[in-house]
Amino acid sequence: MVNEMLGNQYFLARDYVSAERELLPCLEKNPESKPVKRKLIICYTQLGQVSRALEMFNDLISQDIDFVIDADEVLDDCPCPELLDNNEQVYLTDESGDNFLILGMLWLYCDIESSIKYFRKALELDQDNILIKKVLNRIENYHKSHPQDK
Repeated sequence: MVNEMLGNQYFLARDYVSAERELLPCLEKNPESKPVKRKLIICYTQLGQVSRALEMFNDLISQDIDFVIDADEVLDDCPCPELLDNNEQVYLTDESGDNFLILGMLWLYCDIESSIKYFRKALELDQDNILIKKVLNRIENYHKSHPQDK
């Protein structure tokens, strides 16, 4: 409990290294904690741990994709719009698969179509990556069945 409160404070302060350090034990105690997973995914994208972020992202959207899509920028203190505003052009200067994956994950919190666009670009660069295929398939299927969502 103390770890999660402290991790949340670090997350609010955008200290992703400290937030990850405090939130990880919370996830070990409660592996199904969606709020902790959602924050750790963002931490990992900002710490350059893209494969860890993608694995956890796949796990979370498998568990409850609406939890990501319905994230509220204010109530959930979701930094994704801010991160995208500040960093999307930086990520696009080096059109690497990791950068497309980061953008795909962050965009799902804000706009499903942009998320799909970046996951497709990541898959173009790594066509044999089964995890990217699973994530993209899950998001596209959700979008087809919920066209009114973000």
